[in-house]
Amino acid sequence: MPIVGNLSEFPLPEVLLLIGIRTGRLRLLDVPEFGVLDIDISEGEVQNMHIGGDAFNEAGKMLDKLSAIMQAQGGMFEFRLTPVSLVPCEKSLSIHDLAIKLVCHVDEQTARQLLEPAVEQRHKLVIPQPEIWVEPNLNQFFQNARSLLMTGVSQYDLAQRLGMDPGLVYKHLTHLRLLGLTELLDGEAPVQAGENTTPHEDAFHKSTVFLRTAHIKERLRKLSTG
Repeated sequence: MPIVGNLSEFPLPEVLLLIGIRTGRLRLLDVPEFGVLDIDISEGEVQNMHIGGDAFNEAGKMLDKLSAIMQAQGGMFEFRLTPVSLVPCEKSLSIHDLAIKLVCHVDEQTARQLLEPAVEQRHKLVIPQPEIWVEPNLNQFFQNARSLLMTGVSQYDLAQRLGMDPGLVYKHLTHLRLLGLTELLDGEAPVQAGENTTPHEDAFHKSTVFLRTAHIKERLRKLSTG
């Protein structure tokens, strides 16, 4: 049975995380500009993106297309379990990394579009907290930062207080936001990553931690049976 839904209710990064380590084709329908866009996935690894008669697997091109869809906040999605063709490539891109890179890419695009200098975004703890399992390294960071996140803290202040690289803090905060553990304070604009942040580099490691979250599993169950 296919998994279907509306992108206005289920943001694209969350849809990507729902797919996890499955094999099949994700089809985005009625999306502005593109109409229909397909992504072939094999055991959680992105193989190809198809638009019309064109197929490509360069991360930069995929991010540009998906960010346009994400910002438009329209269209439908459908994921079917089906065999896909494997595409030889030097470096594979997991669906988890694509979701994280997409969030960062959209944040950066939004910051560039602002006419006034962007306010440095602050991250705050979500209350009540979802009951989820968190990968050990990320959980250690979360526990160390928890008291600061209670009232809201910026990426750079948090990096300074914890004595950590701002780029690593940025990555951890992005993961926590995708997991629903933190959120941006209302009224604050996303900012472009600083010189030390590398949201599109190899610092993003493949992980299946997101598949273990209770809220994603619950959404997948509802989508599959609804």
